[in-house]
Amino acid sequence: MALVRWKNRNEVAPWSALRDLEADFNRMFGNVFGEVAPSERKWAPAADLKETADAYTIEADLPGVKKEDIELTVLDDTITIKGERKTEKEGKDAGYHCVERRYGGFQRRFRIPGGFDAAKVKADYEHGVLRVTLPKREESKPKQIEVKVN
Repeated sequence: MALVRWKNRNEVAPWSALRDLEADFNRMFGNVFGEVAPSERKWAPAADLKETADAYTIEADLPGVKKEDIELTVLDDTITIKGERKTEKEGKDAGYHCVERRYGGFQRRFRIPGGFDAAKVKADYEHGVLRVTLPKREESKPKQIEVKVN
């Protein structure tokens, strides 16, 4: 095996072949396991799940989604956020040069450890952010136990 010295930065970097090989493997195995190219993926909104002493809070970014197009479903200890962001395009003659935003249906499902009180769930939607508050059940809230000394 010959030793090759890289003389200047404008030449091909030594790791570019490895990155190309990785991209080929990702493309090959992604297709085998049913994954699709990034341009063909469905839209999935980003979400945060936060826990406090009294409740869990989910905040989901849903820019461009109307309140009427959002559906929340509760089943046991799982909450599902489902909806659709509709396309703004009027057809091929709309003058678009590049379309990167995703449109279409989406669904996010969150299993809440310890469950929550489904009767007290609240949801607010403001400035494209959905905030869902899931109060903890009384039996799942932490309890402080006093330690007695004899």
